[in-house]
Amino acid sequence: MSDRALRAGVALVALAGVAVAGYLTYVHYQPQALICTAGGGCETVQESSYAELLGIPVALLGLLAYVAVLAFVVWDSELARTLAAAIALSAVGFAVYLIMLQAFVIDAWCVWCLVNDLVIVPLLAVLTVWRVRRTTA
Repeated sequence: MSDRALRAGVALVALAGVAVAGYLTYVHYQPQALICTAGGGCETVQESSYAELLGIPVALLGLLAYVAVLAFVVWDSELARTLAAAIALSAVGFAVYLIMLQAFVIDAWCVWCLVNDLVIVPLLAVLTVWRVRRTTA
């Protein structure tokens, strides 16, 4: 796979992350706009004390991380690739933490959060690390 295709893949996944995290940030401030599956725990998760970190919505932190990855894709230097990979790998660790909270502490599941945590974050990490390895080899 070419570096150009990998860059496009990272950008596409980061844009999907911007969409999900942007929506979750929006509903953090406008809870009545939340659309969730019947019987889902989106509201419970969104209203929990874990929805914020040091007073900042977790969704906003995710949104900022995705925007940073997009900026690094545009910047496209060795440092930018390394920083994007660091963000993506850190996000995987944080996603595992958030999933554990939903399972064992909050005892509710947010479908939107799971889409982010189980699909977008790992995919972004894999694509970003693959790109770093291909361009530094």
